[in-house]
Amino acid sequence: MENKLKISQDQIEHIQQAIRLTQRLRTHVTQIFRDISDGFADTDDSSDKQEQQKALLGSLRTSVETVNNELSELDKISHNLVPAQPSANCDHVSLDPILDRTPLYTQLLQSYRWTNKTHEYSALAAGILSQNALKRSPHQNLAVSGKRARRPVSTASMVPPTVVDSIVTTLDRQHSDMRITVARPLGSCAVMQMVLGRVLKAQVVLRGLVIEWVKVKGYNEEFTTEDGKVDIWSTSRYQVFRKITDHAAAAMLHYYAPFMPEIGIRSFTLWLQGYSNLFSARCHKCGKYLQNAMPPTWRDFRTRDPYHDGCRQ
Repeated sequence: MENKLKISQDQIEHIQQAIRLTQRLRTHVTQIFRDISDGFADTDDSSDKQEQQKALLGSLRTSVETVNNELSELDKISHNLVPAQPSANCDHVSLDPILDRTPLYTQLLQSYRWTNKTHEYSALAAGILSQNALKRSPHQNLAVSGKRARRPVSTASMVPPTVVDSIVTTLDRQHSDMRITVARPLGSCAVMQMVLGRVLKAQVVLRGLVIEWVKVKGYNEEFTTEDGKVDIWSTSRYQVFRKITDHAAAAMLHYYAPFMPEIGIRSFTLWLQGYSNLFSARCHKCGKYLQNAMPPTWRDFRTRDPYHDGCRQ
């Protein structure tokens, strides 16, 4: 369609000549009617009336000959013009002689070209996108298989107890400043007890290799009831360790990896080890030891840098 809109330089020159001839024809024809009107309106009975009529007829003859010559030239030029293909009624808009006041035809022509380019680019984009094999359309899945593909099921919660014990033993050997033991007072679910130096104690409930529950208390606090049973519900009597418990719950969700559960437990253990300097580390942002009578209780998930709860934003 773009090629049809392109006009050669010769065609443009012919069109310009035709427009100039048409304008001159309009001027000469107007002059002829003006001369005729003046001749008929002249009712003077002077002696030179016959001379005026002869002059008028001579002027009319000259104007008619000029019009005849220009019509012949316009007819010759018209044979060199390529006829335009008729489209909608917008073709008649171009016949408006006052284009400066009503540039509607030019705007329509630009919109037409822009629309054609849009269709062309859309077709190219559709061809490129059709080559992409990563389609999420359900129709594509139905064409390949009669059943919808199921998501893989995580088996992290169905790990045998022997595997859990082996991983806990490996963690205990890797962290010399942390003592890690495992017990099963609640049946098949393991309870991992972690003692970090002389700073804190943590109790982690595991379902397979998935962390289900975390509690943090002070070093001088216990996770057992008066009758010697494991207590996983009571909280610490110190505000600092209650705050660390909240942060540990957030870390438990952050390091959750259902398809790589061992990495999740190792990452959580490494993060918890960052509290070994709980009462001796400065805040990484403000550089102070205490803020609102609290040490830096937050540890960054990537760098394990200490932050106050109000400085980590």
